[in-house]
Amino acid sequence: MEITKPGNSQEDYLALAYAHQQEVGGKYVPFLDILKEVLEDSITSDEAATRVSTFVFSHNDFLSIYSGVLSTIIGAAHQLSEQRDLSKLAGLVSALSRLPDDRNDSNKTLHLYLELESYDIAPQEVIEVDDGKIWCDLPCFHTELGDSMRGPTAYINDGIPEHIAEQQWTNLNTFAACLISNRADSPRSFDYLYTFAFRCITDSLEWDARTEQGMFSLYSLPAAMRWLCIAGQKVWENGTWCVAGPLWRGYCEGEEVEVEDGGNNGITLERWLWWAERLEELGESNMIDEEAKALAGSCAEMIREWAADDSGPREGNP
Repeated sequence: MEITKPGNSQEDYLALAYAHQQEVGGKYVPFLDILKEVLEDSITSDEAATRVSTFVFSHNDFLSIYSGVLSTIIGAAHQLSEQRDLSKLAGLVSALSRLPDDRNDSNKTLHLYLELESYDIAPQEVIEVDDGKIWCDLPCFHTELGDSMRGPTAYINDGIPEHIAEQQWTNLNTFAACLISNRADSPRSFDYLYTFAFRCITDSLEWDARTEQGMFSLYSLPAAMRWLCIAGQKVWENGTWCVAGPLWRGYCEGEEVEVEDGGNNGITLERWLWWAERLEELGESNMIDEEAKALAGSCAEMIREWAADDSGPREGNP
């Protein structure tokens, strides 16, 4: 199920991106042209990835262009609001990671610089920077995406209006969920993104929005439900640990719940099913809109179905 809320369509995003390029010299217009075709379904993600590689390595300062391409992709994930567009963007990232690794085809050692670090690439060596190969490891992508996913409260503190902060957090987590959903299509592991799935779930379900401490908690609820809709079963199968919020800790104490080695922070079957109860509770409250209420009920139902299909220990769980 897809959440449809006002935000940037692909047309809105591309108009803004092209306008920005006109202001700064237009270096990345060829990449935006490729991205436009991806979003319009004019080319496949693999065709697009090949063209992106050609664009990057047509420049002498290709590492700078590579970094700019990553920044543009993550910027697009920040702004695009429709799940289908973010899925296409994630598909492009996966396709980039499937490209053959580029080598130094010259007969001279390349002296490269990226993120204030220098790298020497001998003739015929694979280009490897920041402990990763271009393309299979997508060096710097992990760091840049993680740096951008600071959470809605941080965005609000930066002066972004609350409804836009919520939407941008939802957009980025939708993109991350799509990367996890498609992870079988990429040699690059995106498992570090599960951290954000559990952060969204615990922030939105384990804090009381009626208290001062939890007053911003529901800004993470749309993102949490996107995770559950897009990659919920993978989240269930890979959940091992996340910091517990006060509602779950209070529930454990009040019900005298036996917790496993992870303490209150372990993703146990009981905690997982309690999240379903919390979603239903929110769906019956007056704290979220009608669309979110319907989706909360659907997510609760899916949680119970996954748990019923596999009630044993998940990957990495005690």
